[in-house]
Amino acid sequence: MACTLAVAVGALYLRSAVLDDTGTSMAGGVHVPGTDVVVGAGSASLSKGNTGDTHAIWPPVPPDAGERPLGAPPAQNSSSGGFAFLRTVGDSGGSRPVAWDPCRPIHLVVNGAAAPRGSDQLLREATAQVSSATGLQFVFDGPTTEAPSRDRAPQDNDRYGNRWSPVLVAWTDPAVVPDLAGSVAGLAGPEEAPYYVASQEHWVSGRVNLDGPDLAEVLKRPGGWGRARAVVMHELGHLVGMAHVHEPTELMYPEATAQTAFGPGDQEGLRQLGLGPCFTD
Repeated sequence: MACTLAVAVGALYLRSAVLDDTGTSMAGGVHVPGTDVVVGAGSASLSKGNTGDTHAIWPPVPPDAGERPLGAPPAQNSSSGGFAFLRTVGDSGGSRPVAWDPCRPIHLVVNGAAAPRGSDQLLREATAQVSSATGLQFVFDGPTTEAPSRDRAPQDNDRYGNRWSPVLVAWTDPAVVPDLAGSVAGLAGPEEAPYYVASQEHWVSGRVNLDGPDLAEVLKRPGGWGRARAVVMHELGHLVGMAHVHEPTELMYPEATAQTAFGPGDQEGLRQLGLGPCFTD
């Protein structure tokens, strides 16, 4: 069985195209030593209100949401347990990973302030791989001037209107995001919606911070495109709810190997993350 984590925090470490899992990172303002994932601190279990009515705490259902999942993950083709989730929740149907609503596309905006050449194609290829493995659909809303922030909220009505904020993908550097200093190539993670009961838990926004200068150097090396794309895929894996694993044959392993594609454990974990409940009522 896959192991699970009670909390989620993450980043990717890169040294001469080799990942290193030492060091620390800041996740949503909470110091989590020795990890490489970032999850926002904005989610919370609410104790006041009608637990069956989320209209007061969630924005309205967007017009591009469907009544059924917009896509479907592939059929199960692996019994591998080489995967882990950032968070799981128990409900009447048993335990499930906290996941994105498959009835809505995941919107992204891109701050390309430090983007290397070919960054748009790199990001689109990486999101296509995650979409294929999960069935989740991604929509690029275009560029943004929003800067990376440790305390980014899941809603920013002034900037994005009355909806969940799109995922911020920032091509940046350590001068802007100090946690990218040294060997860290990327930091990523999702934001959870506020909720009353466990069955309402799901991801609704997030961030992906990528070290543009570091990845520009990777792209110059033989096979650099595949290695750089693997970094972005790893970070997007965190974004949709994957945690690190101990198996070096998986892309969610925290240290660099020759792996540039999702392994069997990655694929099974991503498949399960594509089977989350819809929240379009």
